[in-house]
Parts: sequence; C-alpha cells; structure tokens
Amino acid sequence: MRIIVLGAVILSLLAACSKEPESSEFVFDIAAGETIAKNECTDCHGMDGRGNTAEIPNLAAQPAEYLVEAMHAYRDGGRLHAALQDMTQGMSEADIANIAGYYASLPHLDPVFDEQNNETSYTQGATIGALCEECHGEKGISSTEGVPSLAGQQPAYLIVSTQEYKSGTRGHADKIEMMVGLEQVDIEKMAMYFAAQSAPVRGAPSFGDPVAGKVESAKCGKCHGARGISHEPLVPSLAGQEPVYLVNAIKAYRNHDRSSDEAMPEKTNEQIENLAAYYSTQKSEASVDGPLSGLEIAAKCDRCHHPASGKRKLNVPVLRGQSHEYLVKAMKEYRREDRDNSMMHKMSTRYSDEMIEAIASYYSSQ
Repeated sequence: MRIIVLGAVILSLLAACSKEPESSEFVFDIAAGETIAKNECTDCHGMDGRGNTAEIPNLAAQPAEYLVEAMHAYRDGGRLHAALQDMTQGMSEADIANIAGYYASLPHLDPVFDEQNNETSYTQGATIGALCEECHGEKGISSTEGVPSLAGQQPAYLIVSTQEYKSGTRGHADKIEMMVGLEQVDIEKMAMYFAAQSAPVRGAPSFGDPVAGKVESAKCGKCHGARGISHEPLVPSLAGQEPVYLVNAIKAYRNHDRSSDEAMPEKTNEQIENLAAYYSTQKSEASVDGPLSGLEIAAKCDRCHHPASGKRKLNVPVLRGQSHEYLVKAMKEYRREDRDNSMMHKMSTRYSDEMIEAIASYYSSQ
C-alpha cells in the first residue's frame, strides 16, 4: 500500500453500524459547502467527490449524516489523522454540515474498474499454480504414479515445502529452475489456491489392504488427524493422496532419507502399502475456504450498508463504487483494531486477506 498523501482521507469509509447520529435533520447550505470544499477538500477528494488516489475514499453521494459524524470523529480525536484534525478544529457546525450536504448532493460516481486490483488472490494463485499442474494434475489432483497431490493440503505446509524446493534444501533440480522469479507472495497465493481444492474419492490401488491400513493408521492419526485430514499447519494431510507417492514417502522417512520433527513409527513394507491403500481412498477436504464470491460475502455487509428494505441507517456509508484499495485498507484497519468500532472488529477478525480482497473487488466494481 502506498503512503497516504498528507491531508487525504477526510472521511473514513466503514463507519459504526450501531451508533445513530444525534439528529438526522440537518439544514444544509449546498452553495456554502461547495465553497468550503473547493478551498479545503479538493486536493484529496476533488469537486466531484472522487478520491484522487486509490487509498482516498469517494465522498460523492455518501449519506450526509455519515459525513457529519466522520468529521466530528476527526475533530474530536476519535479518528486519527493530524492534518484532518487540525482542519476540522477550525470548522463550525454549520461548516461541517454544509460540506456534508454538498458531497451528499453529488451524483453517484461511475466505478473505476481496475482489472489488476479486481483480481483476487485466489485467481492469482490459480494462475501461478498452473506452473505445477502439468505434473501435479488439474487443481493439484494428481493422477500420475508417484507424484503427490497438492489439493487440500495445509497452506503453511505447502509454503514451507515450496520454499525448501526453491532454496534447494529439498533436492529437485527441475523445481528449482521452475521457481526462479517466484516471490514469497506468489508462493503464498499458490499455496492458498491448492489448499482450497478438494478431490473426488480415489479407487483402491492394486496393492495393500485398506482395512488393515485403517488399523495401522492409529499411531499416524496423532499427527495427521482422523482419516488423514490434518488440522496442524505444518503437518501434511494424507487423505486422498496418490498411493505410490505415499509408499515412497513413508519408506523415505523409515529409511531416514527424509527427516521429521516427530519420530515415525517403524513399518514393514506390507504395513506401509496397507497404510497407503487406506489413506489414498479417504476423501480429501479443502483446508481453507474455496473460491470466494464477493457477492456471497458482501451479503452480510449489505445488512447494514445496503439492506434489502432500503432503510439503511443514515450514519452508515455506501460501499458500492468505493475505491478498491481504500476498502482493503479500511477493513484491515478494523481487523487490527486501528479503527474504533466493536462490531466491525468482531466481523473483520474472521476475514483473511483473500476475503477482504473479494469484498473490496465486489463493491468497487458496483
């Protein structure tokens, strides 16, 4: 994120969903508000109410009550921005009301659709993951003997493994060459993409006894979870894994060709094949949420910001058509509790960066 230009962000976007303004009946002098806006606000918000950078909110057609409340928050120190606090300190109640009335009277802005910003981390991860699918299969579901599936794996495990291949600490010359130019953020997006996939149940392999393997799996379940579905970030899931790969991997641990923080139970070749037969036939599950629909997530936000009844609280901002980068910035600030709003803190705590991107992409394109 770029550094916010000094004097920007007169009004933060995501306001309290619970606090009603003291009065919803303001008297506005639109012409006076236009004069003040021209002198004080246009460097950042323009006369049309559009933020001059992606991180500055659009003010056009926002509810006047919300704009008044936001300026009060800056003036009184409830929202922190030194330049805006200084500016609003010198304003009368009439000045604040008139500025709010002016920007509220402006027509809605056409959205500026930024294809790059609108592309979610999930979509970017799919693009990066295409490099791996030639070997690991579509969506990371391997059908090649001895090649592991990536679908449904714990993202942290995938990130660490990929970093090891990139650095050469896990020997695989082809992978080292393939990963030249991949940045850390690329690896993270790719891992999240594959972690969000699930695979159909595999048929039993030509070797091993899945029933006997289920009995053998008792000790393995301590780390890898019931049915091989791991809930530990750095422990791989085994459910639905390619069976020949499982045999090779377990033997490598047994023979100390691979190291592990936890001691692996000693197994015979027959026991290993039984384990592989059992785990490979278990249904895998995505370890993170799948492709996120901004429309689906935004349905919760719309309860306050765009209710179906049309009876939105007057101090709640409009999100549709707002700047993508500003929406991302605002939601992350609520998540970190840098903005004061207990309801928004509670909601945004559960939002990953990917979910925030999806919400921002949806509303900025409306």
